[in-house]
Amino acid sequence: MEHYERLGKIGEGTSGIVYKARDRRTGETVAIKRLRAGAGNGNGEGDAFDETFRREVRCLEACRGHPCLVELRAAHRDPAGAFLVMEYAGRSLAEAMRLQQQDHHRAEPERRPFPEPEARRVMRRLLEGVAAMHARGLLHRDLKPDNVLLDGRGGVKICDFGLSRAADNGTGGAPYTAGVATLWYRAPELILGSADYDAGVDTWALGCIMAELLAGGAPLFPGRSEMDQLNRVFDTLGMQDMVSWPGFARLPRAGSPLCRRGRPPSRLRELFPALSAAGFDVLAGLLACRPDRRLTTADALRCPWFADAAAAAPEALPDQPRASCCAGSFAGGVAGVAEAILA
Repeated sequence: MEHYERLGKIGEGTSGIVYKARDRRTGETVAIKRLRAGAGNGNGEGDAFDETFRREVRCLEACRGHPCLVELRAAHRDPAGAFLVMEYAGRSLAEAMRLQQQDHHRAEPERRPFPEPEARRVMRRLLEGVAAMHARGLLHRDLKPDNVLLDGRGGVKICDFGLSRAADNGTGGAPYTAGVATLWYRAPELILGSADYDAGVDTWALGCIMAELLAGGAPLFPGRSEMDQLNRVFDTLGMQDMVSWPGFARLPRAGSPLCRRGRPPSRLRELFPALSAAGFDVLAGLLACRPDRRLTTADALRCPWFADAAAAAPEALPDQPRASCCAGSFAGGVAGVAEAILA
């Protein structure tokens, strides 16, 4: 790590600390994520940390070179911890949404949504990036605005592969963890305890991000707990779709009182009256409660909403005095050194 000069701390999260740095050899600005290491004390903590590091690097390597995924330049492991050197991409989508409100706070106190063409441009890039992951047999499992970066040139890049893993695809691998994804973006089957989910958990999160863009940064389901989250989902989307799913009865929490209450039909359309019919088809398809009726990334990209290739100019995004990234929000492809690092 002596090749990098730290320029300041960008942020901190549960998985580590992120610094802005300069590569002394090239002068390039990069972001360095330092993963927190658990000491190997005989309880498996060190082994668990090493496996987390290896898994993240493997996922980054598998997605190497895609323009919608942040690039990993190098990785380093030593007794002090593990370091991922990433391209410096800029502010997060969450920050951009906050700035959207700040820029118009005095003149327009109500929330200001992203214009539909700009929301469409961002969603197209997100779907392309996630589609590339799914095509490579990977699940992201923590998609949210904090884990989407805007590079200042109109680019949209998905990041933070800390919870990513290879899809089982019926091969009998290790059981999935149900408690993945940040609560507000967690698919209903996860809240109901499913350990046999698929790429639909990612497309659900994309639907939540799309709704947040169109609502001016207001999360669609801001639950305070898992059961409150599920209640909000059913109150907005209804629950008949979910309970009619053949796999519903096998879910560990299918017997919850929340799943026995009568609910009115979906009122999603009422929340987005200005959204075009084509745009609403995408939103409703991503937010289908039944996993088997939820749009895949490939299906979503074929929807008429994306048929118009015109996209809003990058300048439509609010400017920011300083670029920043969120801790734990980096992903991409490893630059040819992964095998040596992991050996």
